[in-house]
Amino acid sequence: MQHTGTTASPQDPTPEAGVPYPHRIRFEETGRHGIILGHEPDTTDLVNWVHAVVPGPVAKRVEQIAVALVSNAHKHTRSGDPGGNVRVVIGVDPFLIRVAVTDNGPRRDTVTPYPRSGSLRLSPLPGLHLVEQLAICWDWDWEWKGAVIGPLTIRAVVENP
Repeated sequence: MQHTGTTASPQDPTPEAGVPYPHRIRFEETGRHGIILGHEPDTTDLVNWVHAVVPGPVAKRVEQIAVALVSNAHKHTRSGDPGGNVRVVIGVDPFLIRVAVTDNGPRRDTVTPYPRSGSLRLSPLPGLHLVEQLAICWDWDWEWKGAVIGPLTIRAVVENP
């Protein structure tokens, strides 16, 4: 894995201070792309980036998934707080497109729901309903920092026709 310029490595999503978002992540692997977005809810940079790295008509589906997951991260986690960020990594191959969105973890003193789609009316993360409709499959994992929940990554897989 190689990063260039002012990008952060995928293991450390903390970009250089004072450098405006977005930050691109460069990978050695062909077809793997990454971007780090700030805490602002505007998804224009995300949408433009998705269409630049995902070929063909499947880009719209990937865009919808990425926007839903980034919006959830901004709304429900520290990624939406000042100084927060969200990391998005997309892997493109001839058959599948993989989307991974990592947030900054839950806000302090909040109940942290398990990511699930559940009932649309009762779901704590309604964007996951859209992800479930558009993706072949999706899953998630938390990073644990001692006894505290850290960053959450949600991954979705889309068929590349």
